[in-house]
This record gives sequence, structure tokens and C-alpha cells, in this order.
Amino acid sequence: MKTANPDKTKKLSENVAPLAEDIKNYKITRLLGRGATSNVYLGVDKTSLKLVAIKKMRPECSIGVQNKMFAVESSLCGKLKHPNIVSLIEANSGDADNTYIIMEYVEGESLEKFSTPDNLLPVKIVTDIVRQAAEALNYAFQMGVIHRDVKPANIIMRVDGLVKLTDFGCALLFNSDTTQIAGAGSLSYMSPEQLTGIALNHQSDIYSLGAVLYRLLTGHNTFNATDNYAATNQIINHPHIPVEIHRVGLSKELVRITDRALQKNLIDRYQDWKEFLSDLYAASGESLVESQVDEKTMFDLMSSCIFFKDFLTVEIWEVLRASLWRTFGHNEQLLKDGEHGFSFYILLKGSVVVTKKGRMLNVIQAGDCVGENACLYKGSPIRGATVTSQGEVIALEISKERLEGFSKDVCIRMDRALLRSLNEKLSASNARVLQLMGI
Repeated sequence: MKTANPDKTKKLSENVAPLAEDIKNYKITRLLGRGATSNVYLGVDKTSLKLVAIKKMRPECSIGVQNKMFAVESSLCGKLKHPNIVSLIEANSGDADNTYIIMEYVEGESLEKFSTPDNLLPVKIVTDIVRQAAEALNYAFQMGVIHRDVKPANIIMRVDGLVKLTDFGCALLFNSDTTQIAGAGSLSYMSPEQLTGIALNHQSDIYSLGAVLYRLLTGHNTFNATDNYAATNQIINHPHIPVEIHRVGLSKELVRITDRALQKNLIDRYQDWKEFLSDLYAASGESLVESQVDEKTMFDLMSSCIFFKDFLTVEIWEVLRASLWRTFGHNEQLLKDGEHGFSFYILLKGSVVVTKKGRMLNVIQAGDCVGENACLYKGSPIRGATVTSQGEVIALEISKERLEGFSKDVCIRMDRALLRSLNEKLSASNARVLQLMGI
């Protein structure tokens, strides 16, 4: 969750709400913020000393819709693992006096701060923010989740520019026994479908993110209404106010993207996240061109990569000089299902999506590898899945032949790193199977 000003936080904790009692193995240290129904605290895992955010519902609010929202969000603990989504670690929604969610602590600011005309972010940063949020929502949809409450207040930007989507309390979950909440969302960002009650799909979140893009670019809502009735009527029946009315000088492409995301007719709106993301990448100028990178930069990137955490300096140099340095633009294939494979990739930057027959299997982050079966088995293995880049990806390509030519010590460390990666993937796969089986 976002960080509050230390002085303001101290005042809140002293004058607004007392500190809550510690929860299980988490020590509550201070109040971060106070919402309509819950308090958010900064906590510390007493074992690992890792910081967490703890959202605790106030007992007087633990009935009705708010309780259902907590139940929905709690049901997603451990299920949405993506770099642009706040991780939910643990939850308890069955005890009215002790309802809480423990989540990843994110040091940053809600985008609500940057949604007024006098405090807008640079256009390039806005485009990148929306792109990252789209990556998160695309992943969530692949996992059977529609957010339904996409708005600036639910998007946090860390100090390093990484965006985190949070608050899935209004989410619509497919294939779930959890009670779904009707009419969920925030009016200014709700799609026409949400207001008319028709069945929702991913295009509803695309519309909402389009409304967020509009707000971050202009500081205004997509409509001009004095009350909720008028706002609802305009969202359902009238075109949004042209972006150019509020802000001149934007590129035609960015205006086109915003307009298309906000189309009321589903046929005219973006049909899927892939199409929306492709346009966002093009608008941000990140359709990658092969770059020349000096060896020192390569070495620094490898040294900070968790895959090489046990390698000595001289060993990292050995791997670097025996590998191909590869860069990929958004939506480029690293591996293709059914093809023969003779090399594998170690991801140094960015992330890739693993799919089989169009179905998402996994998202692999920097620090891990893909295609390692080509080097772990004899013969000429066939790729078992397609691997596609998400945004800019930098990777080392190592062929089976070059792997066998490494020094003995490097071979040992490489084998250990590959087995560690394989074990983590198998564990994640087993957890997913158990989840699908309801165990």
C-alpha cells in the first residue's frame, strides 16, 4: 500500500485510531491510513523482518457489502502473482472482530495524487503507467478475474516507476463459489456494461483503464455532470468529452488509443488486451530496436540477476563471453511450441508469458530462465510451449553446445541454478493443480 508522510502518519495513529493488536506472526508498527471501513497498518514479519501492509476491517463495518468485498479479496490470496499486482499473503474474513488481509508493502503514491489538472505527470510516464496496469489486468483476466474497480486510487506507483494494481474487493471471479457483488465499482470509471447490468468481460476493465488514461492525461472525468444520475446517463448514452477539449498538443495516436478504449459499443472498443497493449507500446516508442550494449553494462546486469547469485565474478565473465546477448520487443516470440530446441534463455530484464494452444501457463520474470529442457535432456527436444515477451526483454541465449564447453565450476553452478529454477516451476505448477482441484 502507499506510504504516508511520516508526520501525517504519526498524527493519524495518535489522534484517529489506536494501534491494533499484533496479528499472528506480524507485529503492527504504525497506522498508514484510514478508509471508510478499514484501517491500514504497516507491519513486520517477526521471523523474516519483511515489511507488510495489513488492512484490518473495523468491527462495526464487518457486515453486508463490505464483508463480502473482504471475502472476495481474501479468496485471491496467493493466486495472482504478477509484478504489477500487489501480492496478497494471508487473510481472515470469517471473524467479524478480526477480519484482515496481509499484503505486500509497496512504498509509493496512489495515482489519485496525479489526477488533477494542476498536478499531471509527463505524458510518457502516463503511457507507461497505463501499459503496466494493462499488463496486470490482462494477467488477471487470464486467471479468471475481472477487477471492476480500476481507478487512479487503486493504482500505486513506486519510487522506481513500477506500477502496482491493488484492491480486488469488487472483482468478478469466474469459476468461483465466492458470492459476487452486484453494482460494484466507482462511477467515474465504470463501463456502460456495469451500469446497464449486462454480462461483463475483459472489455469492461479496458474501458475503465481508458477512463484512467483520460483522467491522467487531462485531470478531468470523461463526462461533465453535476450528479450521479446525469453521470450515469452520459456514460451509457453519450460520447465522452473529446480529450482535446481539456488538453491540446497530445499525439494523434494517444488520442486515438484513449478514444477507442472508451467506445461504448463493444464492437468498436479494443477487442482484447493484446491489441490494447500493442498500441500502448507503439505510443510509448518502445517497439524495441536491437541495441548495442557494452560489456560492463552486461556484466552489471548479470551480477544483479538472481540466477547468477552463486557465481564468482570470473565465472559471470565466462558465461557472458560465451553467450549471445539478445533483446526482444513487445510480443516477440523467444520459443515456439513444436519446434526443435537447442538453446535456452536467462532473463535479465522484463518478463515473458508461457502459453500452450493459446492458454496462459505461466509468467516468467527476470532472474529465471526458459527453454532449459533443451539442455537438460539428450537428443533434439521439442519445445513444449510458446514463450512471448511482455514489453522489452533482455536475455542471454546459451546453446547446448556452449553450455558443455564451460569450465567445470561454471557447469556445476549452472546445473544448480537450472535445477533450482526447475524445482520452483514444478512447485508453482503443483500449487496451481491443487488450486484447480479445490484442495
